[in-house]
Amino acid sequence: MRSAKFITHPGYELPKYDNPWKNMKYNSYAVELPRGDGLLTVKRPFSPDPSRRVESVRVRATALGIFDMFMNGIRIGKVDVDGIEADEYKPGWTDYRSRVFEYEYDVTSLCGEENLFVAEVSPGWWSGRISFGFYGFKPCAFAGEIEITYDDGDTELIASSADGKWESTVCGPVMTADIWNGEYYDARVPEPSMHPEEYDWKAAEEFTGFEGKIVPLEGPAIRPKHGLTRHPVSAVVHCGTEEDGSPLGRIKVVSRSTGKNCERTHLRAGEALILDMGQNMVGRPVIFLDAERGTKVSGYFAEMLNDSGDPERGNDGPRGSMYIKNYRSAMARIVYIASGTEGELYFPTHSFFGFRYFELRADRDIDVLGVIGEVIGSEITETGDFGCDDPEVNRLFSNIKWGMRGNYLSVPTDCPQRDERLGWTGDTQIFCGAASYLGDIESFMHKWLGDARDSQNGVEKEFLGAYCDVIPRVFPKSNGNAAWGDAGLIVPYRLWLMYGDKAIIEEHYESMQYYMHFVEQYGLEGPNTAYGDWLNYDVTDKRYIAVCYYAYDAALMEKFSRIIGKDEEAEYYRLLRERIVKHWHDRYVVDGELTVKTQTGYLLPLAFDLADGELRERFIGRLRDAVVSNGYTLSTGFVGTGILNQTLSKVGLDGLCYSLLLQTADPSWLYSVRQGATTVWERWNSYTLAKGFGDVGMNSFNHYAYGAVAEWMFAGMCGILPDENAPGFGHFILRPTPDMRETGEIPAGQKRIGEAHASYDSRAGRIESGWAFINGRYVYNFTVPDGATARVELPAPGAVDAVITLNGLEYPLDALNGRLADGRAVFELGAGSYTASV
Repeated sequence: MRSAKFITHPGYELPKYDNPWKNMKYNSYAVELPRGDGLLTVKRPFSPDPSRRVESVRVRATALGIFDMFMNGIRIGKVDVDGIEADEYKPGWTDYRSRVFEYEYDVTSLCGEENLFVAEVSPGWWSGRISFGFYGFKPCAFAGEIEITYDDGDTELIASSADGKWESTVCGPVMTADIWNGEYYDARVPEPSMHPEEYDWKAAEEFTGFEGKIVPLEGPAIRPKHGLTRHPVSAVVHCGTEEDGSPLGRIKVVSRSTGKNCERTHLRAGEALILDMGQNMVGRPVIFLDAERGTKVSGYFAEMLNDSGDPERGNDGPRGSMYIKNYRSAMARIVYIASGTEGELYFPTHSFFGFRYFELRADRDIDVLGVIGEVIGSEITETGDFGCDDPEVNRLFSNIKWGMRGNYLSVPTDCPQRDERLGWTGDTQIFCGAASYLGDIESFMHKWLGDARDSQNGVEKEFLGAYCDVIPRVFPKSNGNAAWGDAGLIVPYRLWLMYGDKAIIEEHYESMQYYMHFVEQYGLEGPNTAYGDWLNYDVTDKRYIAVCYYAYDAALMEKFSRIIGKDEEAEYYRLLRERIVKHWHDRYVVDGELTVKTQTGYLLPLAFDLADGELRERFIGRLRDAVVSNGYTLSTGFVGTGILNQTLSKVGLDGLCYSLLLQTADPSWLYSVRQGATTVWERWNSYTLAKGFGDVGMNSFNHYAYGAVAEWMFAGMCGILPDENAPGFGHFILRPTPDMRETGEIPAGQKRIGEAHASYDSRAGRIESGWAFINGRYVYNFTVPDGATARVELPAPGAVDAVITLNGLEYPLDALNGRLADGRAVFELGAGSYTASV
């Protein structure tokens, strides 16, 4: 924007909140969502020159806080064939010390001879509770400009300023709004965009508390995902409790219903309606109802229901009621005061929620006419799909996809429901590989890398250059911890590998050097060590993890330097890596054995190529033993799980990958599936049949980090792999790995997977890869897109020669210019669809 100033209302102040993590409080029905006085609202009437023909009218705007805009009473948004759809939660989340995004819309069709522009702003990420007061809980502010273009090419610009023509007040039906707490909406209160005469307006004043820049929008906007809309699968009306032998009893059920329109009911005062959306999701409810004017309708959200009335099992209410304590201090609710008009429609626009269950209560009788769950997230095109003949593995894959859908909202967050929803970088880098198959994340992560660079501007001198552990930054400290800060290098590597654009490395290179300078102050010991192998079942030395990641960082920096032609820097980082690896060896390898004898301890040097030769082979054996001796269950936390199956396949332990994938005991991926999970959980034991709910202080049921195994489903099971020598999938690798476990290798209760298939919409086009065990042999199916080529590597264990059947014709391997290598038949294919066997 050329000349717009941030403006706010004279004397407008926001409440200052205590840090909820210092004195933890928990969500309960006893806590009331405050009503408030309304949102910061600004208006500007305008009329184009009546003597000239208007060619177009455009609005460009941003805000400190979440903002919505209206032209002549109509919500401004993107215009498409279905009408106008507003972008949600504008302007998204950035580091406000550095930048805020500008949105632009064509509003020509909404304008006439006399027009009224109105904008409303809620605290959002700027000064809501989620900001932790990092920016000082300053008032919300708005900046925008209206550009009128006439048919002769002349333009008229109306920019926000304290010129007396832009007016402000605190008003509107949204009485209060906060990302964590929710939204209070009084439908009796006039909409200022439609009834400005109802309010006392004052000349807006300039807000000078923003020192960053207004920049054009980067990355995808946040929008509803209409194809994913959820309809309730069941409804329970309850009133009061009844005894069942447990301390808290169980809910007293009035009625139960399932199927289409099960939510439609006459709900009496004192009753509650619990709706199961059938899926843990992120977004908002859309409610249709009839109610007497002034009726207070309250909505509550939960990921789980209490499984008993026993607090010893972590329950916070009677059996069948909403389990809400894991939201911690986030109130996570809505309040709607009915207007009394027929067929009222309401959905919150200044808050979002993570939930599977939605509960409605009212202080008077109401008729619930309909409820849907509207899924909302950053507009990311889904690019990957997977399926196999094991329904539980398919459910796991679905859970992983839903976790990404919910947590990729402006930034990659850890969880979407409690008093957190922060951009933890460890989670980001751990899941990035899987995410890059599941969706086209290039634009989304390009925006995030800008946030990462902004985060390096630490508050304390010793942390300058460190990527913050949460991005965008909300904490003064919490910087550069091992496996968290390293995300600033790991994410751009994944983007380059999958999308083939070295510009991302060129743009981000100086920032990565800045990070390496920060780490170098600690010698060869690596960065800080706050988290280690987070939520692990066995303990891996934190400093060991830091040294391993530092060596990996140096390897990446050498690679980046060579990619963009900085050979001198590449040599520097090569030598640095050599020193780090020697330090790692001297400190952690004694008499040819690793001193850190955990699954993660062995995974890291194998994943990051710190050991070679005999030492590497020994570590492979020790890793196998660590898994088998643990009953074919994992003991890894975030760090180890993020590389677990990928590394096992890398070193030839493919059978163990399948044994871990198909494990159903705690801890395992399928354990949560068997407990009814519809997203990936934060903890392996977030809920167990034996003990109930896990530690309520940190117990999210939508936490995508452990979903990193999806990367292996694409790259390991189905073998769709990028070629580092030709990033972007112009040339790629097809290396499928069927479940070839021998009978003696299969843990009790498991059976082989007999078929798997995956597709990936790469930059080169759609790639497909699948395999099936048919009539005693493995049959493979591939699609190589037009213009691309692939190196195919089919399993041929023990073979000294190979004949390839390709689309029904037999070829000696040498006729395909192929070879046998590492137990696989290797040959090249051009574009086309193929059925093959060895």
